[in-house]
Amino acid sequence: MFTSKSPIVSPARQLASFFLLTFLFSWLLWLPGVLTTWNVISPGKTGLALIHVLQWVAGMGPSLAALFLLLRQEGKPGIKALWRRVINFRLGWWYLPTLLLLPAALVLAHLLNLLLFHAPFPRTGLLAEPWWIPVLFVMFFILQFSEELGWRGYALDRLQQRWSALLSSVILGSIWAIWHLPMFLSSGFGHHDNRLPFGQFFLTLVLMSVLITWLQNNTRSSLVPALVLHAFINMSGEVLPLIAKHDNLPNTHTAWALANGVLIIAVLAVSRYWGLNKMVRGLAVNNDL
Repeated sequence: MFTSKSPIVSPARQLASFFLLTFLFSWLLWLPGVLTTWNVISPGKTGLALIHVLQWVAGMGPSLAALFLLLRQEGKPGIKALWRRVINFRLGWWYLPTLLLLPAALVLAHLLNLLLFHAPFPRTGLLAEPWWIPVLFVMFFILQFSEELGWRGYALDRLQQRWSALLSSVILGSIWAIWHLPMFLSSGFGHHDNRLPFGQFFLTLVLMSVLITWLQNNTRSSLVPALVLHAFINMSGEVLPLIAKHDNLPNTHTAWALANGVLIIAVLAVSRYWGLNKMVRGLAVNNDL
C-alpha cells in the first residue's frame, strides 16, 4: 500500500528512476513496431493491430512513470498536488505568451520563407476551415496528459533543484527529444512517415523546453502552459506544417530552420530579461500551491 511516509529519496535518484522507467516502458512497447518496420519480424493482421495499440500506450510512459513514483514517494497528497497544478488556470497576462508565442513563431517563419525564398504559404484544409482548429486543439490538449505530467509535472522541478532553469530545460528538452527516437524508426508515426529531420526536431524541443520552463516558473508551477505549448507543437503539422511534402518533390526544411531561428531569438530574449537561473524577475514566485 502506498503511503506518504515512504523513505525520502534524493532528487537525483528520483530523476534516475523516472527516466529509467519512462524509457523502459515506452521503448519496449515501441520495439515491435520498429522491428516490423525494418522487416525483422512479420506479424499478421492481429499482430499489426496489437502493435498499433502498443504504440499508443507507449506514449503514456512519462506520465505513468511519474504517477507511479509519486504514489510510492508521496502517496495521495503528491497526486493531489500534481492535479492542482494541472487545473491552475490562474495565469493572468501570461496567457498572452502561452497562447500566442508558438503560433506567432510559425506564422513569422512562413512569412520569412515567402519573402526570402519565395516559398508558398501553407494551404492546409484546416486553414480553409478554421473553425475546426479549436476542436483539434482541445483534442491535442487532452492528449498531452500522457506526457506532461511526467516531463514538466515531475522531472522539471527536480532538475531545477540541482541546476539552473536554463540548464534544466536543455537537459530535459534533450531527453524529451531522444525519447521520441523510436517514432523516427517506426511506420505509423508522422516522424517516420513524413521523414522529419531529427536534428531540427531535437533543436525545436530543446528551445520549446526553455520557453515552457520560463512560463511555468512565472505561473506558480502551473502545467497549463506546458499542455498548451505541447498541443500547439503536435497540431502545427496539421495547421502550419514546417515541411512541404509533395508526391514528386523532396521535403524542404527551410521553414523549420527559420522557425527555430525565431525560437532562438525568443530564448535569448527570455534569458537576457528574466535571467538564466530562475527565469523569474523580481521576487521569487511561490511554487507551493
